[in-house]
Amino acid sequence: MTLPRTAAVSPLADQLTRHRSRALRLLAAAHDAMRRGRWNEAEDLLWGSLVSAARGVALWHGAPADNDTAALRAFLHRLGQQERDRHIRDAFDHLAAFADAAEKVRERRSRVDYLFLAMDDLAESIERLTAHLPGDAAPLA
Repeated sequence: MTLPRTAAVSPLADQLTRHRSRALRLLAAAHDAMRRGRWNEAEDLLWGSLVSAARGVALWHGAPADNDTAALRAFLHRLGQQERDRHIRDAFDHLAAFADAAEKVRERRSRVDYLFLAMDDLAESIERLTAHLPGDAAPLA
């Protein structure tokens, strides 16, 4: 679903592009933080990335896109069910799983590879969400 390019970009298209760019930029920064072992920083960046992607997709669909996390979570759950996409449906659950895995790694009750597995699920969710928004065709790695 891309918007046609025109000489004058609409305010909606501009907002959607900003949400998409921010989500992908924060996701790339989270990957970098993970490589450096900065789990808390990665968690914060992933939170921002997911919320930005969710807001953009909600805005695109005409749903409330404000700071109400419960509303965004419910919106993604409905959208994921409609599209039969568990990554979208469970995006906030993937974030919670990442946070739990990070806590276990910090307390040395789990191996770090579980944290990277949780990161993979969450990154897939964010990339699928950003694919709904106008901008470059491929997500940043």
